[in-house]
Amino acid sequence: MDKFLKGKVALITGAGGDGFGREMAIAFASKGADLVINDINSKGLEETRNLILNENDVEVLIVEADISNSNAVKEMAKRVFEKYDNVFLLVNNAGIEGGLQSLKTKEEVYDRVMAVNLKGAWNVTRTFFRKMKGQRNFSPIRAKIINIASCAGTQNGINPMIGIYSASKAGLIAFTKLWALELGPSDITVNTISPGVIISAMYDNDPKRGRQFLESRGVKLPIDRLGEKKDVAAIALFLASPAADYITGQNIILDGGMTVSINKL
Repeated sequence: MDKFLKGKVALITGAGGDGFGREMAIAFASKGADLVINDINSKGLEETRNLILNENDVEVLIVEADISNSNAVKEMAKRVFEKYDNVFLLVNNAGIEGGLQSLKTKEEVYDRVMAVNLKGAWNVTRTFFRKMKGQRNFSPIRAKIINIASCAGTQNGINPMIGIYSASKAGLIAFTKLWALELGPSDITVNTISPGVIISAMYDNDPKRGRQFLESRGVKLPIDRLGEKKDVAAIALFLASPAADYITGQNIILDGGMTVSINKL
């Protein structure tokens, strides 16, 4: 099962930064997947492509596009299917921060966060799902969708200090369940990964900032270390593998036990 993604294409949005998207793209390539990497950061996309090709003999298509714009997503789909004959993996990873307490957030901030984090994932999924449904050559699963949400969108993790971001990620978790119901009859699985405090650009790749956030919220981790980007990529690889073919509609919380520990440790 070493190259279980050989002959399959993975599309990852938000893959132009030093974050989850890049880490997942490299992981999928290591298992044989050809790639479509998307972002609005063209330089970052080139860096991601170079990192992938340094160690993997795969095809990589760069598509610079704003996923909040439906016409841009349609153009992306056109380019994808000019080069490839399938999208087996669709990873809705692109996301932005923004907004403090929800009722004090400016309308333009609300609009932008929701446009990328929620509408963007909807735009991409509704543009690609019909082609994915037709991929009967892949069996027993024709395609897989992985949404990257956040513990901030979960019942125990919802955070009024990042209110609009929390609401956008809660919406993405809800979409996961809806799409699992809508697409399950077409043998497409849909699942979410909700990371907790991960050493990433959100914390300036600085473990001290992650620790400061936990201390400010009075939260302790049962597994007393911060998560790493490779932890997210490992779960994404599992969901992409045949071992996860019978899992759909689920939100995998990847937080070292943070959300179950609130008010208990």
